[in-house]
Amino acid sequence: MLYTLLLTTAVSMQPKPGRPTGVTILGVLAILAGLAGLIGGAALLGLSGLVASTYPGGATFAAVIGAILLIIGILELVYGIGFFGGKGWAWTLAMIGSVLNIVFGIVSLAFGSVGSIFGLIISILILYYLTRPHVKAYFGKGPSMMGPSSMPPGGMGSMPMGSMGSSPSMGSMGTTCKNCGASIPAGATRCPSCGAAV
Repeated sequence: MLYTLLLTTAVSMQPKPGRPTGVTILGVLAILAGLAGLIGGAALLGLSGLVASTYPGGATFAAVIGAILLIIGILELVYGIGFFGGKGWAWTLAMIGSVLNIVFGIVSLAFGSVGSIFGLIISILILYYLTRPHVKAYFGKGPSMMGPSSMPPGGMGSMPMGSMGSSPSMGSMGTTCKNCGASIPAGATRCPSCGAAV
């Protein structure tokens, strides 16, 4: 019980990993897309008011599309801002959005819209990127990249005698990955988080 409490406290005191560059790019793009959705939605709502007397059916259609664009714009704006703070809910919203974009891309392709292949590929790449260990760790959705992973479960007392300093090339407790910053146990040839060669 006490060990679990101490371990939880130690893990919660770990510094938050730095924001990956890809997350910054996705955050900026989400904010820009959100602003575009807000502007486009507001424009369609305004247009629907102008043409309501002339084309009642078209005005309703424009109002519905405008409202949908406004909702999507707000969601994009909110999760784009959440990306900069590493909020877990922003990661979840982005995952849901990517999956929905993939589904819509496949449906569009099925109906003959060849141009939607570009959006489908981008959505698959975003989904893949968001599931990378260092990205999940930044959002608090995966194991901490700076956690006590190189320490045995029983602490230093459970390490075999002579294990301290026995590996001259790796140091006494291991090293950190130059690719993702994760702790690498002494004697390992690959990073346990990203798989990069040591």
